Amino acid sequence: MNAAERLALGLVAAERTRRANVAGAEVFEVDGLVLALANLPDPALSSVVVRRRPHEAHAALSTAEAEFDRRGMRFGIDLQAGRHPGLDEAIRSIGLTRMIERPGMVADPRALPHVPFPSGVEMLPVESPDDAEALVQVGVLAFGDDLTVGRAFYGAAALGSPHSKAFVARRGDDPIGISACYRHGRTIGVMGVGVVPGARRRGVGAALTVHAARWYRDADLVWLHPSDEARSLYERLGFYTAADWEVWARSPIRAGAAVGERP
Repeated sequence: MNAAERLALGLVAAERTRRANVAGAEVFEVDGLVLALANLPDPALSSVVVRRRPHEAHAALSTAEAEFDRRGMRFGIDLQAGRHPGLDEAIRSIGLTRMIERPGMVADPRALPHVPFPSGVEMLPVESPDDAEALVQVGVLAFGDDLTVGRAFYGAAALGSPHSKAFVARRGDDPIGISACYRHGRTIGVMGVGVVPGARRRGVGAALTVHAARWYRDADLVWLHPSDEARSLYERLGFYTAADWEVWARSPIRAGAAVGERP
């Protein structure tokens, strides 16, 4: 199995894990399309990821969108471009809007450079509700997350899974950065790397990424979906593009954001 396919399946596993502890969340499959629904008032937290090629792409998309409509949500899908050409064509034919284009980047975590935290900063795994609250507070400052939604989704997702681990970087008592890793076999996804504005450009984000990538010692592939601003950072660490990804949605979600945008 090549790196691009491992990334795609790793994302499916990560989206399942992220919703495991979220009250009211649903994850189910429609002909190879996995609907990962947080059922929270943030459209970016409910979308479709692709486990395998649908047997009937148009029918699968129609059924999936009907499930979104039934819940009063806008339909969106996170797609590895070119993985299933028939699905790509079907998506383009049903009137969705391409909201985001971004690379799917991978690396061997064992080959990543050692990146120390700045003096006075330490990274601790999330182990308690207080740790999860610190993670949520960083998300508010780093990404503009809604506090209530952040507690319901990111705070809940940070606790209680054997297949993932979330981290908070602290400077003294102050939380300043966050990251999380998600395991699927020997494949690790790193998501949600964020640093509060006052602590950026000091190496905290790079250190959070590398430490999360190496959390599971037997992993031999790590993937992530960087923002445009962070792409050069990950290239310097040794990540390379394994596949191009697109996020499609029925209509704009909100200014500057769309389904799946948070890295």
